[in-house]
Amino acid sequence: MIDAHLFRWKSRLLTAGAALAVGLGAVVAPATGAAAAPATAESTLPSGNSAYRTLADYESDMADLAARYPDLVKPITLPYRTTSGRAVHGIEISKDVRANDGKPVFVDVGMHHGNEWPSGELTMEFAIDLVTNAREPRIASLLERARVVVVPVVNVDGFVRNRRQTDTNTDMNRNYGLGWLPLSSAGTAPWSEPESRNIAWLLSTRQATVFNTQHTCIQVVLYPPLQLAAGPAQDASRLHRLASAVAAQYGPTYRALPSAEDYETTGEAIDWAYYATRGLSITSETCPNPGVARTFETQVLDTYAAHRSAMLEALETTADPREHAVIEGKAPKGAVLRITKSFDMYTSPYAQPDGGVRPTSFTTTLSSDLDVVRPNGTFHWAVNPSYRPVAAYQADGVRGNQTGFHTEPWILTCERPDGTVLQATRVNVDLGEQVRVDLSPCKRNFHRKDVR
Repeated sequence: MIDAHLFRWKSRLLTAGAALAVGLGAVVAPATGAAAAPATAESTLPSGNSAYRTLADYESDMADLAARYPDLVKPITLPYRTTSGRAVHGIEISKDVRANDGKPVFVDVGMHHGNEWPSGELTMEFAIDLVTNAREPRIASLLERARVVVVPVVNVDGFVRNRRQTDTNTDMNRNYGLGWLPLSSAGTAPWSEPESRNIAWLLSTRQATVFNTQHTCIQVVLYPPLQLAAGPAQDASRLHRLASAVAAQYGPTYRALPSAEDYETTGEAIDWAYYATRGLSITSETCPNPGVARTFETQVLDTYAAHRSAMLEALETTADPREHAVIEGKAPKGAVLRITKSFDMYTSPYAQPDGGVRPTSFTTTLSSDLDVVRPNGTFHWAVNPSYRPVAAYQADGVRGNQTGFHTEPWILTCERPDGTVLQATRVNVDLGEQVRVDLSPCKRNFHRKDVR
């Protein structure tokens, strides 16, 4: 085990340098509206922290992890800058993290709402915990079998200003396209905000078996759907099983239920994520018991041990072969394999400029790749099933209680590193299945100079 206080000391030494390195956001501290605990003699957090981070602190801590543990941690920058020009950063964590090796993925994000500071703290502390305790047998096994993607602050502008919304006054967790409605703070159009498009990119380019978005402040773990009219999700039993396992770790007062049964809304991340990818998608909300003051101590220090157990449950589910599918086979060493599919999805019906009331369509494209690195060319790729659940939101309106799945095969291509496609094949694979693909045409032509 690495000494957490050594991490804190080194991390804080880098903060001043990080402020220069990460741009505008790093030098603007969040507003002081959230209550912070006084410094304590001994913090129980993996980082050793005893107060809320600034944006510079988050950036410094992630940069420090990547610099000190290059075999375990890889920095990532999401593709869209915020409205005010700030970059959104995260890290990937796994054994041999730079190998594009096809492990199942757990995507864990905080602060969709910029004033929900504990959500970012818990997310960041779990990342530090995984890395600094990577030799513990359970964690070592999980990082051998799965990859974790962590983005502790997805609404950077909102965090800097200590407000729920983005700098366009949009609640980014009402801006996702599936079922979107032009309600107050939902944005000018589905996907109008760079922040929601960042999460769409993240989940569209990784085969995320589990997606968790961390929030405050109620005691509940939620899963799709967002509206009662949609009816139960096709994978309701799987979703409830995961949400219940996570909620149980937080404590006996926490509930697991469909989001619509907590309160109805539209355009949240978990609905689009599940119906687009069939990955298990949950919203984890933590909060002190009623009557307990909301401070750093009660919302972070007192919650972290339970949060650690909850997220390890999510990571165990990610690594469970029953919760994803597998494509395997042999390809030329050095080849790049890619799976892709594109399909239309729909908002809820709403008033259009021509006076009609109907949904708007948008296209979702999922595309992930894998590098073939073994000398014998064998690969084992954990992917989400090709069978996508039919959503209630359709071209002609809301059609609830869907039970079926779209039969949309993955299009798998075998390519040279320069992008030359040597073979394309359709792959249908369901939950818990392993499908072997024949890539012999790609193997025959990979080294032939006359094949372009």
